[in-house]
Amino acid sequence: MPAAMVMPPSLIGFLRKNVGKDLSTISMPVSANEPLSLLQRVAEQLEYAQILDTAASQKVQIQRLLHVTAFAVSQFSSNRAKERAIRKPFNPMLGETYELVRSETDVPGGFRMLVEKVSHRPVRMACQADSARWSFSQSPAPTQKFWGKSAELITEGRVRLVLHLPDGSDEFYSWNTATVFLRNVVVGEKYVEPVGTMTVTNETSSSKAIVEFKQKGMFGGRSEEVQVDTYGPDGAPSGLGLVGNWTTSLQLSEGGKAKGPEIWHVGDLVDNAPQKYGFTTFAAGLNEVTELEKGRLPITDCRLRPDQRAAESGDLDTAEHLKAKLEENQRSRRKEMVQRGYVYKPRWFTRVEGGDEGEEVWKLKGGKEGYWEERSRGQWTGVEDILAE
Repeated sequence: MPAAMVMPPSLIGFLRKNVGKDLSTISMPVSANEPLSLLQRVAEQLEYAQILDTAASQKVQIQRLLHVTAFAVSQFSSNRAKERAIRKPFNPMLGETYELVRSETDVPGGFRMLVEKVSHRPVRMACQADSARWSFSQSPAPTQKFWGKSAELITEGRVRLVLHLPDGSDEFYSWNTATVFLRNVVVGEKYVEPVGTMTVTNETSSSKAIVEFKQKGMFGGRSEEVQVDTYGPDGAPSGLGLVGNWTTSLQLSEGGKAKGPEIWHVGDLVDNAPQKYGFTTFAAGLNEVTELEKGRLPITDCRLRPDQRAAESGDLDTAEHLKAKLEENQRSRRKEMVQRGYVYKPRWFTRVEGGDEGEEVWKLKGGKEGYWEERSRGQWTGVEDILAE
């Protein structure tokens, strides 16, 4: 991962005009971006996928719940380096995709994941990941609103997880991602922190875990402490939980006190991380086309996006020119669709019923027109070259 060539621009001018608005709708210079797509940010949730394999192998239900909850908390650790807070990911083109394939040697059981941008306004992605021991899906719609000193980052779209247990049965879990705040947007050191609570529910047994992100005072700096308490199907506290920090590790607890092994520990940052966007080694590898993917990617995969790759190599002038060109091409496609009365339909996901209280849920298509089926044939039908310069 090459070092960043310039610091991002000041956000003050952009934000003063947009208090209370969704920041994802504001076009910003490419120097404000990190060289990853929002699709890859979604994929970062699986950095610690091995916890799910461990969860599926646990014989006691409460232990499975605790491991799933540790996985749910682990996603926030990608923001522990404060340099990650000063840039935003590239906003994908409508129909842009990202696949993530990991072999048995990378993660026990291996897994494959697909993320697609299915809606432009509002921005919404759909993702599905599958392993021999678990399945993960979400239809995230992130919004970012500026409130003067902080930006509130809300992700609509419930995470749904299925553990495939050794006895052949399935166990279903779900949770809503906690709200995150970007602090000191205008003045001071910027950092990201999750706030409030997050509930991870075992939909099969009705037991649940409540994650509390402990808050410091107004001048206490970033809050990192996490406490997890679990409750049985009858709502009674089990006495078991997790304690630790979302930036470093979580270990089992009893009665609110650490009393057991560590079940999640944060991974490494890249060398010289402050100059390299604050990336984890996992994030830095997301632009790589691995041997499992070489020659197999569709033309919509964000690793083939020319402006993002130019930004990664430090050629910001070229990246800015290419970004403007891609966005203009997208506007032209959208205008043509409106004129034809055409309603856009994503290529790989389809909207389904079953969401909570009007929630929008998207499911990966299967059958001969499914993504992985087409990939195995090396044949991409009905795929538009949205990343052409």
